[in-house]
Amino acid sequence: MKQSHNLPPVLLLIILSLSLAVTSCKKDEEEEETAGLTVTTKDASHIGRGWATLNGQIKTDKNTFTISFEYDKSTTYGHSVTGTPETVKGDTTKSIYANLPVLEPNTQYYFRLKAVSSGGTTYGSDMSFTTTALRGFNITFNPGLVYGSVTDIDGNIYKTITIGNQTWMAENLKVTKYNDGTIIPFNPVAAMWYSATSGGYSWYNSDSLGYGALYNWHAAGSDKLCPAGWHVPSDAEWSILVTYLGGESGAGAKLKESGTVHWSVPNSGATNEPGFSALPGGYRNSAGTFNSIKQKGYWWSASAASSTEAYYRSMGYNYGNIDRTSTNKVSGFSVRCVKDN
Repeated sequence: MKQSHNLPPVLLLIILSLSLAVTSCKKDEEEEETAGLTVTTKDASHIGRGWATLNGQIKTDKNTFTISFEYDKSTTYGHSVTGTPETVKGDTTKSIYANLPVLEPNTQYYFRLKAVSSGGTTYGSDMSFTTTALRGFNITFNPGLVYGSVTDIDGNIYKTITIGNQTWMAENLKVTKYNDGTIIPFNPVAAMWYSATSGGYSWYNSDSLGYGALYNWHAAGSDKLCPAGWHVPSDAEWSILVTYLGGESGAGAKLKESGTVHWSVPNSGATNEPGFSALPGGYRNSAGTFNSIKQKGYWWSASAASSTEAYYRSMGYNYGNIDRTSTNKVSGFSVRCVKDN
């Protein structure tokens, strides 16, 4: 005969109470891990033909979270990008962003913010944006001259022109990688722009591909920005070009693209005599603000003026000279490459 092992009622009640207490404690701990956490996906910004900035916010009072965005052409989300900042810890509210520099034009993308901790994963809501469409941008070259060409590491093809003993690009650079394949940081956010201590680029107001990209000097002075066999001209090489064209007082008029399709009226004296076809891509100042597109063009030299400044050349829509000065290396200017001797 089997013996019964019935426990006394009092002991059974004690065991049941302890079990409920442990279960309640675990439940409280799990709730505390996600208590106070809010993950919010916000509208995208800096949207252009092939780029955008994703935005979000995380609010938490506990734990450490690893932050990223998921994105794709549908909400299946086959791609992800690290958020800035990448980690959020403790009692805080943080704005998060991530830059996407290589997207398809005129295409709808979906994205959401993602926060991961030891307690699990939390998502923000699904949001979407549409990149802008490609637009025609036809540069006016000098029809009486013979142009060559050069291709950058991204596959962009540029017309080139020989002026005196130098061969120059006849278009502003728009490459997004150094010639060794390293991606140049895309910095559309103002705070990210003025705090940069290494190479970076942006597009004027995020949508001016035809005028080329704006690079800080850390990129222009890197010796890796131009296609292999080409380089950013030194201050001395700019001076050789200007002297060949008769000096600063008239060289700007000779170098500028003629007409007022891309330059503001009156585009004083513009003849494009040597075929350089200078374009007014404007600039981005050290605070990250864009200025003067269609009115002025600014081009870096590879020559530093000091530990914080470098030399550049500029031209304007209402005068015919070319100016030489120096400015903060964090500024964003156009770049023309010159062929190695």
